[in-house]
Amino acid sequence: MKLSNQTITSGKIICLLLLFYAQACTSVRLISEYDPITDEKVTELEEKVAAYFVRLERSIDTDEAAYEHYQTFFDEAKVDLNTLAVRAAAVDKNRIVQEQVQELQNMLSNLEALHKMGFASAEQLPPLKSAFNSAFTAIIRLQMALKRGEKYEN
Repeated sequence: MKLSNQTITSGKIICLLLLFYAQACTSVRLISEYDPITDEKVTELEEKVAAYFVRLERSIDTDEAAYEHYQTFFDEAKVDLNTLAVRAAAVDKNRIVQEQVQELQNMLSNLEALHKMGFASAEQLPPLKSAFNSAFTAIIRLQMALKRGEKYEN
């Protein structure tokens, strides 16, 4: 049985249309899904860091500002960040969140080192607080975008 050229051409067109249709029905996700636990933990950690700065600002020129009085905060924040790092690593296509958490870990280590040296005045705190606020805002903004279903390249 021999097929006509018109039949072959029609078959090719139908195959191409089916291929385009199949591609239109599939979506490629380049970043992880929204993770409510990460969102919750980051928000909780942001509150702890904000409380740290409020307490430190009030006590900066007193003995209460000494690092020893804030050791518990640093220990708890490190545990929280480790939990976030493990969770971020366990989720597929989550490179951006992993990098964000790693950056927060670096920032906390630097803050702890500064605190151990001692702050000379309250004027040193606003830039540090601003840097943490920016980092937390970026993470929470990404989580909110993921919650809405927006896509990012990862």
